[in-house]
Amino acid sequence: MAQFRVEFVLDQASGKYLAELYNPENQNELIVRTEALYPTQPAAVLGLVQLFKNAILKFPPADAPVRKKKKKAAAKKARKRAAPRKTARTTKRRKKK
Repeated sequence: MAQFRVEFVLDQASGKYLAELYNPENQNELIVRTEALYPTQPAAVLGLVQLFKNAILKFPPADAPVRKKKKKAAAKKARKRAAPRKTARTTKRRKKK
């Protein structure tokens, strides 16, 4: 299971805290930084926990059927099949004398 490194930093300009979230596979790679919204470090912790909770609530349930994406080519073929076919014009050849 991935373990994210999170640091809470005091923004000197505003006097509020922000959260920095780092890549679990590369601890030096910053993934996301919040705005300096939180008045205290504990408030920043709770804010980040709430952010994760909100994200998890948007996940589909584990027993939900998996939706498969149609490939573009298959969708294009299906549209062609559904479209009415145009009849080709036939031209009569003139007989040479």
